[in-house]
Amino acid sequence: MKIDHKQKTARWAALEVEARDEIIAGLRDSGLAYRDISRLLGVRARRVEATLGEIDALHSRGLSLTEISARVGLPRSTVHVLVGAARPLSTGRKTAVLAALSQMHGMQVDTLGWFLGMERNHVYALVADLVRAGEVHELKQVQPGEKWVVPTRITAARYLGWRPPEWQPPLMFAEHYRAVAQARVMLVGPDPKSWVSERTLRHRVQGETQPGPRKPATPISSGREPKLGRPHIHDGRFLGVVEGHHGWWALEVELSKKQPEAMDIALRGAIRAARDSDTEPMVGVLYLCRTASVYDNVTAASERLPKAEFADLALDLVINDFDAYWSRWLNRYADLREAKKAASPNRLRSTIIHLSQQEAS
Repeated sequence: MKIDHKQKTARWAALEVEARDEIIAGLRDSGLAYRDISRLLGVRARRVEATLGEIDALHSRGLSLTEISARVGLPRSTVHVLVGAARPLSTGRKTAVLAALSQMHGMQVDTLGWFLGMERNHVYALVADLVRAGEVHELKQVQPGEKWVVPTRITAARYLGWRPPEWQPPLMFAEHYRAVAQARVMLVGPDPKSWVSERTLRHRVQGETQPGPRKPATPISSGREPKLGRPHIHDGRFLGVVEGHHGWWALEVELSKKQPEAMDIALRGAIRAARDSDTEPMVGVLYLCRTASVYDNVTAASERLPKAEFADLALDLVINDFDAYWSRWLNRYADLREAKKAASPNRLRSTIIHLSQQEAS
């Protein structure tokens, strides 16, 4: 039976937006060009660009129309028309991205891609939408590597529930903020219910971050800047499994070696804060350390813990290598992406055949 093209397009347009986006993205990941996807699904190139956003992302990175045309598989004249075309952004995805960015202060483009499980070009396109909407600042280069995506103060206030100060990644601690975001990615992924951010923990202790003259902010201590006698703020808390033990864990990311006294203050403060938590029932403290010297630094501090206070605590202290954790996670991530790409053509082809059969009946 011959399938009427207009009827096919109408059926296609009736599909859920999420299904359309998934099929288009899957076909692109499997190697099909824009023109091939348009012809296969009976949709316009504008609809393909609305999902992928590669043309606008490549253009924003300075590629010429000719170069973009060769990459996406469309005539140069069509690419010219599609540059800057407005794209719908899923409300669910927008909420997830902005909430995570607000909790983490910001993320670099590659980390945001790992967080979302998205290809780099798609991340750039998504960020371009958010910049145009005024939800995030223009991408900012801080240290060598990927640029930072940082929500505006107004956006962060909407998703945090309080008014934070304006924030830009500080050069001195940019690598630390990156590592904490990476830790969140590999420990709990995008699940918002399994993560409590340092920003939230700090707000619990300090209250309003813009205190008036009658309400000074409570001085705090952290792994970055340990201060004796002050409440300790963890780098984050997560609900997960560490060495077979499931529950809420306090996270500390250590990137540099400290003087013994400072390390003692930081470690003891982290354990006491976990012990005294009345919000998350903590089962332990996880230290992720970069380099062997930092690992040894934390281990030595753990051996100096006063037994009278810490020996009988019902908390686990686990010290691990950050980069080993991250390497294992990246390998698993790459394997999953490859498996998804390998499965996508067959899965999507079956979906399209099924839809065609419905249209033909």
